[in-house]
Parts: sequence; C-alpha cells; structure tokens
Amino acid sequence: MAQGKIYTAALIGCGRIGYSLGLDKKREQPASHTMALNENPRVQLIAACDKDAVVLNQWHEANKKCQVYRNSANLYARNKPDIITIAVNENSHVSEALDAIMARPGLIILEKPVALSVDQALRIYNSCERNNVAILVNHERRFAEDYNLAKSFLSEIGDMQSIRASLHSGMVVYSRERDFQGQGAFSLLHDGTHLVDSVLFFLEQNMPSTTVNVPVYKSISEKGLGLLGMAEKNYGSTRVVNSLLNNPLVTGILRDENGDVRQFSAHYQTKICPDVEISIYGRSRFFAFDIEITGTDGRISIGNGYLKLYKSEPSELYTGFNSLKSQKNIKVPKKTLYFTNMVANAVNFLDGKEALKSTLQNGINALAVLEEIKEFLK
Repeated sequence: MAQGKIYTAALIGCGRIGYSLGLDKKREQPASHTMALNENPRVQLIAACDKDAVVLNQWHEANKKCQVYRNSANLYARNKPDIITIAVNENSHVSEALDAIMARPGLIILEKPVALSVDQALRIYNSCERNNVAILVNHERRFAEDYNLAKSFLSEIGDMQSIRASLHSGMVVYSRERDFQGQGAFSLLHDGTHLVDSVLFFLEQNMPSTTVNVPVYKSISEKGLGLLGMAEKNYGSTRVVNSLLNNPLVTGILRDENGDVRQFSAHYQTKICPDVEISIYGRSRFFAFDIEITGTDGRISIGNGYLKLYKSEPSELYTGFNSLKSQKNIKVPKKTLYFTNMVANAVNFLDGKEALKSTLQNGINALAVLEEIKEFLK
C-alpha cells in the first residue's frame, strides 16, 4: 500500500521508450516509462498523448483508465499533472520541454539527449530557472544498481590510469545531412549521450562536472609575415565545453560511401585520469556498450549485462608478481533496477527527501562533450 501523497503523471510520447519496450520479454522490466510509472504505488498515470493515432490507441488499450490526446496542449489544458514525462523523438525535445515547463508541474522527466544542441538545451535550462521547474534526465545508468556498485569500487582500484568506453551498433555514428535537417537519428546523440554521461559519472568522484565558456581562437597570419607571422587571436566569441572532458584528440574517423561517419575515437587527458578514450562504431553487426576502468591496484569492467571487479593480488602464475584477481566475493546485483530507481528518485524528490540523481545540467554536460566531438566529424 502506498504511504504518502499520490503524484499524478502524464506521458508525452507513447512509442518505444514511452511504452513498447515494456513489452520486450528479453529486457529487464520495467523498460519503458509507462511500465515504470505504473509500477510505483506513489504514482498515478492519468493521461498521455501521441501524434500517431495507431500508437496512441495501442497505448490506450493497455491503460484504459487514462485520458488520451493527440497533442500536449490539449492535455495540459485539461490536466495538471505533478510529473510530466517527455519521451518523444530527439528533434521535438526542446519544443515539448518548453511547453511542459509552462504547465508548471512539480517535475519533468526528460528523455536523453536533452536537445539537439547546447544552445537548445540552454533554452530549456533558462526557462526552468525562470519558472522554477526541475528536470530529471533519463540517463539510466546513474540509477542502475550495477553502475553504482562499480562507482563505489573505484576506491579499491587505486589511482585511475585509463578509461576505455566504447559503443558498437549498426547505426550511423554521424550524418551531416540528418544533422542539418534538425534530426538526431544517429548514434553520436542517440546512444552516445549514455556513453559520455557514464564516463562523466565515473570521473565525478569529488565534485560534479559542469559546463564553462571558453574563448574561440582563430589562427591568422599577420600581413607580410607569412607562416612566421601565424598567431592565435580571440575575436570575442566563446563556446561551451565540459569542465572535465574537453579539447579532444579525435582519431580513427571512418566515413562510408555516403560521407556518413561510421566510427571514431576521442581521446582526453584529465587531472583525475590521464588517459580517457571514447569510441563509437556504427558498422558492427552486434550491439555492445562497454566501459573498462583500470587503476594502479585493480580494474572495473562493466557493460550491458555484466560487471566484473578485479584487484591486484599475489599472482598464481608468476613468483614475485601480482596479477588481477576477480572479486567473486562481491555480490553483483541480478537486476539493475534502473527504471524503478529513476521513478523512485522522482517521488523522493517531490517529497523533498532526495536530490535528483540525473539533472538537466548532467544532460547539458554530456551534450557539450558530444557537440565538441561533432565539430571534427562534420
């Protein structure tokens, strides 16, 4: 039985992450916003909208007590939900988020990426500030039991030496045409936001990262001096970068016959970890999401469906040497509970008991890293 206030919720977008992934029997459930909201006894889902009548009708068949609408404006005119969940395509995030903010709910749950650009994301941020509305971003690994266990194990592996983060799929990594058309249908944004946010999650040991404005410099040649007169001068413009991951060295860029990027690797050096590599591949005939963190005394390997923890111990193979040994005594959670914990965080936030674990600023941080990489791929 629910103890405490029941919070009403509305869903904007009844597609894959909004609903249908919750029907996938192979996935850990709940795997959609609908199922996660319905699972929590402190939340009552009262309404939803989707522009696609077929999708909306399918959703309504499974949620008959809820009201349904073809657009969010009509939903907000007739309902005042405490929670608004936005699960639409990436190119509609900014418009739907701005409309949801004006409805002034207690909390907005926004799918990743928060927008298609940092400029769009800052429009959302500024509107939130003006209207005193909070946003929780569904960077699911911040809520996952296995990722939080992995982060707690960082203190056991000594000083960080390297982070290797990779994403494999068959999806185009970056498409100039889709980008210019205002679409986010490429993996740099679609899944890359999860990869970058996960790396930031592990790097944020003592303080969270943020975004900062840095000057934009251009190389110019002083008249009559040729190459010897080349110099960098600032013309007053700035760009937004992440405080931890910035100024990457991007290598391994591979384009297909259409000019679309199919793979790249971005390399960073930070004070916390001197060697950080983020790689995305878009020509793999499999899906994989992997992060390996190696320290002076151990290693963490984590990805979809696995977590392996290692520590340096006397070697069974070589006299006088240490080797990495799996820490099998540490119980790895069978379920990540990422969606369940996300909704629980939302309820606890509305109760005033807990801060948000994945904020709009976290979303902007990841977007700033991706946007800087994108400049190399255009």
